[in-house]
Amino acid sequence: MYNKRPRQRKGPMKRGGLRAALLAPALLLALALQGCGDDYGAPTAACMPVDAGAHAGASVAALRPLLAQARAEHGLNAVLLGVTAGGEPILTTALGEARPGVAATTAMHFRVGMPAEQLAVMLMLQLADQGRLDLDAPVSRWFPGYPHAERATVRMLAASSAGFGDYVYGPANPALGVPSFDTVLYGDPHRQFTTAELIDRSRAPYQVPQFDNPGGDWRYSHTSFAMLGAILESVTGRDYGALLRERILSPLGLHNTEYAQGPSIQAPVLHAYTSERGRYEDSTGWSPSWTSYSGRINSDLCDLTAWARAFGRGELLSPESAARIAEPANVGLGPNIASRYFGLGVIVHNGWLIGDANFFGWHTATAYHPGKDIAIALTLTEGPATQDANGIARALLGRLSAVLTPANPIALP
Repeated sequence: MYNKRPRQRKGPMKRGGLRAALLAPALLLALALQGCGDDYGAPTAACMPVDAGAHAGASVAALRPLLAQARAEHGLNAVLLGVTAGGEPILTTALGEARPGVAATTAMHFRVGMPAEQLAVMLMLQLADQGRLDLDAPVSRWFPGYPHAERATVRMLAASSAGFGDYVYGPANPALGVPSFDTVLYGDPHRQFTTAELIDRSRAPYQVPQFDNPGGDWRYSHTSFAMLGAILESVTGRDYGALLRERILSPLGLHNTEYAQGPSIQAPVLHAYTSERGRYEDSTGWSPSWTSYSGRINSDLCDLTAWARAFGRGELLSPESAARIAEPANVGLGPNIASRYFGLGVIVHNGWLIGDANFFGWHTATAYHPGKDIAIALTLTEGPATQDANGIARALLGRLSAVLTPANPIALP
């Protein structure tokens, strides 16, 4: 239902084309390229293994067999899990190999994917709290001439209800000699895309709107979050990475999370592997730029669990803005129902706030239950025999939640 981010497949993915867009000048931002060596950056303070034994009557030991079972069942290279209760770690563990002959550890870093969109949501709400950004302002203020942007709002971008075409799934246009985004991306997975280029690929003749009545329907769109990040930079006059460090990462002490300008990942690295190009290969150094701002976020288990809790609690926000995160504005639109809907950058389900990503061989999920004050961060990587990797992380998240909160298990399709 909410399979956001690149929908990792064993064959080509579905995406869009190339053309100049009518963007406000401040939004025509190019992203710098850094080299990517085997170490993928400098070491940072380690996220250490933890096993508290029990929590609220549930044995933490009951979680470990679920990890081993998922790894064996799906032929996974590695499974990493972090769980906190009341902000304190009760289990932080790693199984398997990061790469051949190298054991996976809890200290390893990886690309986050969709849960990183919550960072943009928090920045947006912070600026709204300060009176610097009107959530009901039309998107056309920053993207003049973009189809239907005059009827879509900033809030709709975060709620993914603007209806803008998703450049990720734009088809090829043989009549114009335009290849699909799949062809471009997989032809050179190290290619660096700019945000302006990605947004340009979301419009005709390379893609069409998902629907023509912004706010009147719902479909997830990568384009909305690319636009949101660009708007945040335009409003503040600051680089997105600087905004994150100053407003979120430093205040929350998330020192193992970075906004990378290139494919670099800080050491130690949990390597990713995928068969998306028809052969099993190391995809760790592939460019994350095709997902714009969120794709550039790298982190570890400890920071991700801390972030899931901070976002779910609305830290660094006013009570009014914190309440907007799980607002049910999308209920009744598309597949959203009262028991499972997309809020602002997050899936709201059975008391949990959930993020779920499939990204070039990393499969990551985060979840926070405000009532129980439990946070979960999970990532896994594909092995040579892994089949249909999409959905494995969310299924495992469901099994883990059934142990931690039996009355409120996660059950996403």
